[in-house]
Amino acid sequence: MELPQHPHGFKNCIEVQNETNSSATRFTRDGKQITYKLTVLQEPQRARACGSGAKSSADRRPVDPPPIVELKIYEGPNRERDITYTMSANYFLFATLEQARPMAHPRGTDDKTRLTVLTGTPVAGLVYLDRPSPAGYFIFPDLSVRHEGMYRLSFSLYEELKLPEDEDKAGDVPRPDASSDAHVTHRLEVKSKPFIVYSAKKFPGLTESTSLSRMVAEQGCRVRIRRDVRMRRRDAKGGDKDWDNYEDDTAQARARMSATPELSGSAHHPLPAPHGFVDAAGRPRSASNASHHSLANP
Repeated sequence: MELPQHPHGFKNCIEVQNETNSSATRFTRDGKQITYKLTVLQEPQRARACGSGAKSSADRRPVDPPPIVELKIYEGPNRERDITYTMSANYFLFATLEQARPMAHPRGTDDKTRLTVLTGTPVAGLVYLDRPSPAGYFIFPDLSVRHEGMYRLSFSLYEELKLPEDEDKAGDVPRPDASSDAHVTHRLEVKSKPFIVYSAKKFPGLTESTSLSRMVAEQGCRVRIRRDVRMRRRDAKGGDKDWDNYEDDTAQARARMSATPELSGSAHHPLPAPHGFVDAAGRPRSASNASHHSLANP
């Protein structure tokens, strides 16, 4: 029997209504109609599982390409006015991971006891960029997944208002996850398309950086850029070796390069103490060469 086909090429995936695009509307105290629109401009495509052992942090590979979500805010019933740049509020986007296919969990386990599969930096602040279009953007260059499988990312938008008149209208129905004394309010969420997380042996490698990644990097955002394709290949002995290193150095690589040989090995091989000159009688002399210069012939 043929499994149901997902529109994006994956079989038996859970269908969601807010994939790639999502919008929500609310009314303020002074009667303004505000509409929020989230769009996943750059979808995650692949990742290499980093595991959950002691060395998982040192051998972590981010999701490729880095997800980029666009935020636009409009005012008016027909979105007549773009107020993304003028809205007096702070925004951040929180990323969570969910299964893209139905999965059966072992008995006796729940969400709290299961190991966190998503690791890295799941929160991104809003940055205002002029390209590809004037809007607010959330960039996630440091997301990794511990276990292989098929997943999708869910991005939740939170807002911190600065003006009392921009708060929700009193007659609006409160959201179940919002409290009266909360400093931030959850507005909406958008989900990415499904992507595959491979094991280290099956990981096909990383592709060249996208034009969108280059574009945001040119505007000052911290995004890893690869100028060529980094695919897996086998060495002469037939063993697997990863060639998916990034062009920029990681923090650990920079630390290893900056450490001097004496300091890096001093913990296990202490340096011998310096010895002075020894005269014929066996008495140690000073290591200073000042006397040699003073006795030099004119």
